[in-house]
Amino acid sequence: MAYVHSGVRRAAGRLSVADIAAQPGGIEALQSRVHELRSRGVHFAANAIEQEMAALDLPPQG
Repeated sequence: MAYVHSGVRRAAGRLSVADIAAQPGGIEALQSRVHELRSRGVHFAANAIEQEMAALDLPPQG
């Protein structure tokens, strides 16, 4: 995996936005999660997911 060679380390058991987006239905799941977070008022986390999606050139929630 690329992140191992780049020196980036993630906590064991955590999935990245790229990991989720790569799964069937992953982009829709991320968009749904962003909507859920915003509806609960957790804008910081929703913004973080959207920023990672933008960095990966994934479609925004629409």
